[in-house]
Amino acid sequence: MLLSGLAVAGTATPAAAASWCNTTLGDFVSGGDHSLAQIPAYNTTRDCITARGASGSHVKAIQRSLRYCHGRSSVEVDGHFGEITETQLEIVQRALRLDDDGVYGPKTRDKLRWRASDGVCGTLP
Repeated sequence: MLLSGLAVAGTATPAAAASWCNTTLGDFVSGGDHSLAQIPAYNTTRDCITARGASGSHVKAIQRSLRYCHGRSSVEVDGHFGEITETQLEIVQRALRLDDDGVYGPKTRDKLRWRASDGVCGTLP
């Protein structure tokens, strides 16, 4: 019996190596006095990814950022990462000169402005 196969090797990027977001963590953002925002996280680390099909508090944090800090008024803060959230994230990623893949990861996290509990929008330190 003759078996043949093809193996493809690649290197993992930091975003590809990150775990899927499953919660949020509070963190201070610039732009206000002690402004605390909820940032997507995987357990106790903010290094995570999320994309279309995900749902939860971490998606709401991204949607708040898009809607209130980046002017993407078509984004509903419903906790479901659907087509509109994906498309609007791509637009913001493009404006921030990131890969506009519609996937949230560490590079996107570091460039987004986050909506704090006091209404201030700011970036992570």
